[in-house]
Amino acid sequence: MTEHDQLDPLEDENSEVASDSSRPQKLLEVASHCLKTGLYTDVTFIVGERKFPAHRLVMDSISDYFKSLFKIDENDIGEVSLSSVSPEDFGIILNFAYTGELNINEDNVQNILIAADFFQVKFVKDKCIHFIESHLEVENVCDVILFARTFLLSDLEEKTVKFLKENLDSVSRNKRFPALDPDLLIQLIQDDNLILWSNKVLLKSMARERLVLNAVLRYMSARKELDDNYLEMLMCSVRLPELPLSVIEDCLLNFDCIRDNNVIQRVIKLREKAVRYLNKKARDNFQLTDLSINVSNVPENWFRARHLPNYIISTGRRRHAAGGEVGRCTGLPISSISDPNSEIHRIDIWVRQWDGHSVVGGLKLSYRNSGGYKECSRGDCHSLTEHYFVELEPEEFIIKVVVGSGYLIDRLGFETNLGRVCGPFGGIGGGKNTEKAPDGSFSYLFDINCDSVTAQGSDAIHNLILRWITFQ
Repeated sequence: MTEHDQLDPLEDENSEVASDSSRPQKLLEVASHCLKTGLYTDVTFIVGERKFPAHRLVMDSISDYFKSLFKIDENDIGEVSLSSVSPEDFGIILNFAYTGELNINEDNVQNILIAADFFQVKFVKDKCIHFIESHLEVENVCDVILFARTFLLSDLEEKTVKFLKENLDSVSRNKRFPALDPDLLIQLIQDDNLILWSNKVLLKSMARERLVLNAVLRYMSARKELDDNYLEMLMCSVRLPELPLSVIEDCLLNFDCIRDNNVIQRVIKLREKAVRYLNKKARDNFQLTDLSINVSNVPENWFRARHLPNYIISTGRRRHAAGGEVGRCTGLPISSISDPNSEIHRIDIWVRQWDGHSVVGGLKLSYRNSGGYKECSRGDCHSLTEHYFVELEPEEFIIKVVVGSGYLIDRLGFETNLGRVCGPFGGIGGGKNTEKAPDGSFSYLFDINCDSVTAQGSDAIHNLILRWITFQ
């Protein structure tokens, strides 16, 4: 066996490696004691009018910044001057180096974050960012965004902008909202991926653009010094073709000081041109090509639909009254809608008698989206004697459905996210089945699909399935 073939003693099967888990803490305690007593210190930081003795090895251990800093001290005089931090903030960084503890609060966290970023102390920086994020509020988010942009803290800016989007309506009503840079606001509301919520409800198409328009009008009314170029860019950032003219006019009624502004009125007229173009496109089914030929001066982003979060449209657990006892059920009923922007606005239910008890004879659903309303119906929706309806308010959605069914659909009942219970409507026969919205950030009843069958001389509903939509 050569010298190179000899086994490392630590690799010997009869050896073991022991570890003292308390040693790192012991080293910190000894280092902290040495700092307090001045023992073995080999560098002094001069910060303002104060001097901080320290140990190079300890400071080197928390950041590569100090390693580079000590190399600058070529004459080894043992003193380093720091002008980019206050004595109080450096003292907190120094205390962390020797104790591993960080004392931050709402008063000092921004200064500590600036110091940690400058000195490249990652742990302290991350903890400060987490502290600020966990204390974000409507009242301070605009100031935090300004802070993050000033000191190029991209991670913090991303989180605060996300908070602003999720709370845009409330933030836009806060007195600090006008402090935002207009370029940032334009960038934010121009985004095709702008996802907005209100009271934990996802806003889509018209509801989203109405909120954006009101936020822009609040900003513009508070920033009267903005030139026409900024006013136009702000107004054009709103997808105005998504909004009926009556909604735009209603929004402007709350802002007398800018309602008749020439720029605003000019952009509204551009909206009319865009709407005519989009209507013609829908009628003629032609493709959008060169905007300079088709629509002059209209913002290109008005012809792009904003995106929604990822979503899943799922069918319910079962088909109700699909046994084929009264009429043949060959498969799933035909779906009425597929556009995730569509929402159930109203459900009409007609009840008839069958074999001496009440069943659902007709069902009509009305859906709303930015293009207006669409209706789909099954069964007899006119001649039956009992008629019930459920009309949903804006931002109200069905999250629970009770279905009574046997050979036919006997009854339907609904519960909404606002706690409203409607029904059940129909008879007491059949078995009871309850379906709830799937788990997710935002889920609700998307559609009711069913077929109708002629039974004892008139229509009745069977082969019914619920469809739910879940946004991630």
